[in-house]
Amino acid sequence: MPVPFMLLAGAIPVLMALRFDAKLALAIAVTGAAAGIWVVLSVARGVHWVAFGMLLLFVGPVLLGILLRTTRSLNLCFQVAVLATAVGLLIVYAVLPDPAGVWVELLKRVVASMADAGLRIEGNVDALVQVWARTMWGALAAMTLGMVLGSLFLGGWWHSLLQAPGSFGSEYRALRLGLVLGIAVTVLFVAALLVDSGLLASLAWVAFAALSFQGLAAAHRSKAGGKLNRGWLTAIYVLLIVPLSMSVTVFVLAIWGFADNWLRPKAQGA
Repeated sequence: MPVPFMLLAGAIPVLMALRFDAKLALAIAVTGAAAGIWVVLSVARGVHWVAFGMLLLFVGPVLLGILLRTTRSLNLCFQVAVLATAVGLLIVYAVLPDPAGVWVELLKRVVASMADAGLRIEGNVDALVQVWARTMWGALAAMTLGMVLGSLFLGGWWHSLLQAPGSFGSEYRALRLGLVLGIAVTVLFVAALLVDSGLLASLAWVAFAALSFQGLAAAHRSKAGGKLNRGWLTAIYVLLIVPLSMSVTVFVLAIWGFADNWLRPKAQGA
């Protein structure tokens, strides 16, 4: 599904949850998920696991929206989303006997279609497919986390424009993984460097996605404090949507977020 459409579709029930009623918001989310599942399955039969993914992309943001309405803490919602994504990956690796093997045949078909289109891949294709398959669950989890949080943030911003303009910005600039998740992420990175594990590599994808959100929050805080020019902040967003520069920008933001989590005084937003 096109990314802008999914962000908008997930943000609408978040706005409903924050401004009106949780039951109405859930009904809208489930209706949207049903429509999305029907569209996807109509063109890609046999991939019924897609139904769960679509349901997660629609219902996940509204559940976080309900949590935000209850707790009034955007940072708590951020931390819960990161933790839930990591737990989901742990469940996948615990349930599936060969998590990477699920992707092998699909990736081989992708490579074959690229070859049919005239895009030749040099080197050992089978080895490359194995490497891709090993990282696919992590990439999918990181993308899901990004979509769910993106919908939550967009819906929360819309609500703040109606309720209290400017309030969302101050909440977003205070995003922080915190002490417990920060320690867990640090240990994860060290373990991923020392141990050849598909699970650790997949969890590292999620950690990078989470830290990039904190890095972006730090960039906004720097801009609000006059330390970062508006042009540089605009450039960051442009680089995030350009495919060739996206991965590098996320990596830089993740490093910024990691440093921000440990170097920022707690009083500035924890």
